[in-house]
Amino acid sequence: MAANAAGVLRATMGFVERLGGRYRLISPVGQGGMAEVWRALDERLEREVAVKLLFPHVHPAERARFAREIRALSRLIHPGVVQIYDLGEEAGRLYFVMELVQGGGFDRLGPFEEGVEGWRLLRAAAEVLDALAYLHDQGVIHRDLTPANILITPEGHAKVMDFGLAYLSDVTQGLTRTGYTLGTPQYMAPEQATGGEVGPAVDLYAFGAVLYRALTGEAPFSGEHDQAVLYKHVYEPPTPPSEKNPAVFPGLSRLVLDLLAKKPEARPPSARAAKKRLLRLEKAFASRAYKSARAGAARSGHYPEGPLDPAALELASVADLEGEAAWPSEMALDHGRLALGVGRGGLMVFAAGGLAPVARLSAEDEVTAPPLFADQLYYAAWDGGLYRWSGEGAPRRVLSSQAEITASLLEAAGRVYVPSRDGRLYAVEDGEVSWVFEAEGHLSVGVTLYRGLLFVASEGGWVYALEPRSGRLVYKVETGPIHAHLPATDGVLLLPTWPGEVHGFDPLRREVLWTFDLEGELWASPAVGYGLAFMAGWSGVLYAVDLKSGDEVWHAEVGRVTAGLSLAAGVLYVATEEGALLAFDATSGALHLRLEGLGELQVPPLPTEDGVYVASVDGKLYLFEERT
Repeated sequence: MAANAAGVLRATMGFVERLGGRYRLISPVGQGGMAEVWRALDERLEREVAVKLLFPHVHPAERARFAREIRALSRLIHPGVVQIYDLGEEAGRLYFVMELVQGGGFDRLGPFEEGVEGWRLLRAAAEVLDALAYLHDQGVIHRDLTPANILITPEGHAKVMDFGLAYLSDVTQGLTRTGYTLGTPQYMAPEQATGGEVGPAVDLYAFGAVLYRALTGEAPFSGEHDQAVLYKHVYEPPTPPSEKNPAVFPGLSRLVLDLLAKKPEARPPSARAAKKRLLRLEKAFASRAYKSARAGAARSGHYPEGPLDPAALELASVADLEGEAAWPSEMALDHGRLALGVGRGGLMVFAAGGLAPVARLSAEDEVTAPPLFADQLYYAAWDGGLYRWSGEGAPRRVLSSQAEITASLLEAAGRVYVPSRDGRLYAVEDGEVSWVFEAEGHLSVGVTLYRGLLFVASEGGWVYALEPRSGRLVYKVETGPIHAHLPATDGVLLLPTWPGEVHGFDPLRREVLWTFDLEGELWASPAVGYGLAFMAGWSGVLYAVDLKSGDEVWHAEVGRVTAGLSLAAGVLYVATEEGALLAFDATSGALHLRLEGLGELQVPPLPTEDGVYVASVDGKLYLFEERT
């Protein structure tokens, strides 16, 4: 036992190191006003547990209430609730033993980003609401939900804990439900702050505040002291989360604001109803990954769905593109429609699945920029035009830039970001240009939205970090010319330079974490996921490296790669100039699939739940599906 831990024990409990003859205290975890928490070993079952010890000064009446409620809480069995194992007393101090969760608080999942980080946060939020629904069904109101009281396991699951202020409707007899304002001010419902009626709606409000904090990095209200914060909870409307973080999509922002409604009756009617609504949003959010190039705003190349058995893929459909699908073109998919620029053939739109042609949309010059599904379908051309198509009739030109547009489009918080070859980045809102940023050198790759900033890479050798609403330059980094997207996840932004050096970059601390040399030209956009970065170029070698350190994990000889890499369901898809589609196990590098003879491939494969779409330079669109 550590010396400082032993010192605490001597001061508080004499020389007792075991509780109940079986729980050996190992190290302190933390403490509050009534109790301290220890990590301990249950020597009888040989497992680690958490032990909460009440301080000696706690009033006897409060001790009795506490023991009564712990007995009631021990009957709660739910995967989203920290399990209570035992209750006892040692050296005059009451204690209880509970499940030890090795993980941080809920807010460590934020801020919200498109891609894997966003999926994790939404899934954990749904688990919290499921746990709250269970608790409320059992007559338990938590009353003190905070990020620290919702732990996230190493596997990403959420567990609600710390019921020190819980109201148990069936066991607590002497506790009045009015005039009782204990809790944490940053997460306290208005009726709780004013000593009003306390019901399940206070937990919904508190979780709305917790979710707000995770999404944006800030609590909904702040002030110089607790009373100032409580006043804002009661009287002031919160700023919509989407205004604090443009990666938060409108439906999610509205749900959080509804959870934070001032009146309990204006909030969702139950945790179960809120969870149902969140699950619908989660499904819609997953579909956003397919609406623009590289799986959304963070450009991770990591898609939410993919074939479960890539080895079982076989050709299901083929379509004629009426043009060539060449770099930097990519596919976008929304509501069963797949769009792809095919050079002088314009933009082709197909019905997903059978690949029946839906529309051929023209422009005055080549269309190679990846399209974007937002409120409508957007595409851009070498004539400098940005076009918008409603799904029927002729497309409408909504922007004329001064140079060709070949880079990916992006939509966030109601704005469409359009990079052009003259170095200008346009922000278009409601069909009007709201601001323009001028970079040094051509913009041949789409912007990345990550950690609240837009990252713009130029062929002139600079990466610019911009404020998304105004286009204001926050900082810039000299990198060398870049032709590939900048993927980001888990706090790391990749800077893939054209000569083949890839830098792992911390965008908040503004420092390079590692550098990896591919020893060949890099046109293919990397992919990131599962704690790894995947990179391939014209050297003919595919590499998987640790995202945090840059250390090589595995590599494979694949041939020359121009198409971006795509990741889904634990599988990495690679398309080569030699006409092969390869599928690797993302973590081990084991080869699952090799399909050849597809013609020169420069467009990234698009994995979906139904299969994988592949487009060739010679004008063929293939759909491979799993054998049944």
